[in-house]
Amino acid sequence: MNTLVRKIVRLITGIFLLASVGGCGEMLDNPLKDKKTGEDINLLIVDFNFFKTRITCKLVDATDNTVITRPANIYFTGANANDIVTFAGEKKESFQTSQGQLELTIDPNVDISSGSPLNFAVNVEIEGYNTLTKGIQIQTEGKKTFELMLSKKVDESETDLSGELDLNDSTIVISQAFSNLKSGAVDEKEYKIKYSISLNELVKFKDTQDRLIFSSVDEAIEAYQSNPDDFLKMRVSTYDDYLPDVDVIRQNGILKMVLFHKLETGRLIWLNITGKEVGDLNGGKIVSTADYLGETQPQFFGFAEFKNAAWEIHGTTNIYTNIEFSYTLAKASEDDLCETGSKITFSSEMISSFSIYADFFDENNKRFKTTNFKGSFTESFILENVPSRAAKIRFRSNTPSFKPIPYLHIENLCIGSYDINVEKADGYEEYQVVLKAFCPDNPTVAVAPTISGEIKIKNSNDPWQGIEMNGGVANLLAVPDTDYELRFLWENDWETTTFRTEPGNISNQLSNSNVKYGQTEDGRTKIMISHTFEQDICNEMGW
Repeated sequence: MNTLVRKIVRLITGIFLLASVGGCGEMLDNPLKDKKTGEDINLLIVDFNFFKTRITCKLVDATDNTVITRPANIYFTGANANDIVTFAGEKKESFQTSQGQLELTIDPNVDISSGSPLNFAVNVEIEGYNTLTKGIQIQTEGKKTFELMLSKKVDESETDLSGELDLNDSTIVISQAFSNLKSGAVDEKEYKIKYSISLNELVKFKDTQDRLIFSSVDEAIEAYQSNPDDFLKMRVSTYDDYLPDVDVIRQNGILKMVLFHKLETGRLIWLNITGKEVGDLNGGKIVSTADYLGETQPQFFGFAEFKNAAWEIHGTTNIYTNIEFSYTLAKASEDDLCETGSKITFSSEMISSFSIYADFFDENNKRFKTTNFKGSFTESFILENVPSRAAKIRFRSNTPSFKPIPYLHIENLCIGSYDINVEKADGYEEYQVVLKAFCPDNPTVAVAPTISGEIKIKNSNDPWQGIEMNGGVANLLAVPDTDYELRFLWENDWETTTFRTEPGNISNQLSNSNVKYGQTEDGRTKIMISHTFEQDICNEMGW
């Protein structure tokens, strides 16, 4: 599949030409000849518009919602993992980025529909963060953005637990929290996790010097009775501030899209018995049990493990045979989940592309979903994998060229059509940017990007504003007579250029770009940018 995609990319290289040509039949006769003059054409323009579905993975800190700009390793698993490729048509075992964002695409030979969805899982590893694993299903073709929320390890709460001996069944029960080292208090939760160790298992434990802590059950009981308060201490590190989301579970071998909520993740830091730290369970066991305390029992509840691109919720009991254990407790429901739902249309009187983030809140004002709408006015979107419930949608105010968009109330996310009118902010005008990006070592080849781009006023603290670029052309809003930065992500690095919205001197003009000006047929200023890649794109594309 990978070889086939690369052949398609190279074929397109020979088809999209800067010169004006006749019909497709004439183009394929000899794409390197101008049809009017017969002269050789020495500039090829590569357009990636033949990719029908593009995906953006955005890595976000779960605590403060900032983009994580640390080195990240991203890899895909699952049924359609091998169909995810770079814009060069290359499939990789893993992808690296330090920009907090990854732009990829789907093999154009793969058809996607609600009857034949795309199934895969994304896995993200970043130093200092807990590893993220998430199942994804795509029901329709188009532009997809996934905001992946990762929790920092330093944001975990460390809690100390102590144990009491139940002589009726000779078991140490560990459930009493005597301090919470992060917050100073233990919050009420809708669940409870407790641990237990039978004395027969306890006497197998060894300390960090590889010595048995007790020689017999009687010795363990005697030690407990002489000092019950300090007999067993246990410290766990936990995180429980996860937002609910749509994910994939496997039940009886069948994959299901569900409303999935990680309630808590945790890991054992240390276990101390009679002042000795346990270094090896030595064949012994620690049992943990989860109880749901809410009024309505969830459809699925228990300890979960991510295996083979899906979550498996395997019950309310975990048995640990290793001192370095971790866990995930989750609940889920597949009730009233729609594969496709409401239709939302973004319209405007202006000519512009857009990238609008929307947060979905339930009747309790809790966020349960985030979606990115990316396109050009006027464009419609069908919601995917949404619950049959009412929702309030808040559109983020991180696009300075648009006036704030009011909340949208939807009675049922599975049905209905809604029109969102977007207005231009004061002081902004319509422009068209045309970008050709040249290979640094081959000036006869240029790329007309069909990819997500971002702009902002140069040297400002404004957020980067998403724009949609098709064939190197982007319609956008900008402030007149102002310097702007434009960037788009290729492989692991941003390609950045500078332009001014009106002809004139560009402050600190970058040496790898040339800017010219013209006018569109409808009277807008056309800004034509010739940019030279800083990355070695020709070799990456196999040219």
